[in-house]
Amino acid sequence: MWERIYPRILMKPKIAVSLLTGFLGSGKTTLLSRLLTQPELANAVIIINEFGAVSIDHLIVANLSESVVELKNGCLCCTIRTDLVMTLRDLFRQRQLGEIRPFDRVIVETSGLANPIPLLHTLMANPPLMQVYEVDSVVTVVDAVNAATTLPAHQTASDQVALADLIVVSKQDIATPAELAATEALLATLNPRALRYVATGANIASQQLFGQRLFQATLSLLKREHDPAHAGHDHAAHHYASHVIVHPAPLSLAGTTVFLNRLVNEQREEILRIKGIAGFRETGGRPAVIHAVQNKFYPLQWLSDWPDSDTSSRLVFIGRTLNTSRINEQFAALSV
Repeated sequence: MWERIYPRILMKPKIAVSLLTGFLGSGKTTLLSRLLTQPELANAVIIINEFGAVSIDHLIVANLSESVVELKNGCLCCTIRTDLVMTLRDLFRQRQLGEIRPFDRVIVETSGLANPIPLLHTLMANPPLMQVYEVDSVVTVVDAVNAATTLPAHQTASDQVALADLIVVSKQDIATPAELAATEALLATLNPRALRYVATGANIASQQLFGQRLFQATLSLLKREHDPAHAGHDHAAHHYASHVIVHPAPLSLAGTTVFLNRLVNEQREEILRIKGIAGFRETGGRPAVIHAVQNKFYPLQWLSDWPDSDTSSRLVFIGRTLNTSRINEQFAALSV
């Protein structure tokens, strides 16, 4: 059908599709934000998927690229797979008809809980799609501070490393020597063949990660490892959950700090990731991006202005069997 609609569909070269993956809080969006400042990605389309009903990563990246597509409400390796195929199909149609400016590659930033195996299977098992696109590489970001605990505990995180063509080790500048050694040992065990880079500041060029056609996994391998029934997938509804708090007005910076610290101390084993964007009264409503991985909070990233017209404060919590009632109760108890 594609051939009848688009007679030039067998164009060469094909459009490269790269997957940027990595577990919750590993630093995917931070890395992508740095890469998008490089001119080599000026003609790239960015597709972002987040686990949860409110998107934060999309807002951070949106100002850095004119071509950002958001896939909402679901894990990209599950219910969103059909949406990804349709998005890629629509992008190509719009490109051929001149409705959007030409693009030469697609970068898909998956949610931290996305297993790349069924996603790759979906792409490679679609012959019409693969006539115009090809999988370029799977780039996995690994957090050197938390890898020693995250990788053994989460099959998804291990799958992301095992399927990687390139591994970017983040946060090595704040990791201890013991954490770095443990990370290196785990990566050598899970995927000794992958190229490896260390992300420090803006030291990685986009050409190192994208455009090398390094993808090696075969369709037969993916078929063997892919479980259509989705059994054993470790972000089942009763295991992983996301929770969102939206507040229409600026928050108290001091109150929010107390709330988040109390919450992490109380639900230390359940909370994997906190992210958000919020305005604060102490700064005249100026917004900041909030990041936490497990029990570690990172400095606020202050923005000059809101990235879109929505100025409500939004906090997203991702974890295991979250006590959402308690989260709401603690938030409501504060003088926000």
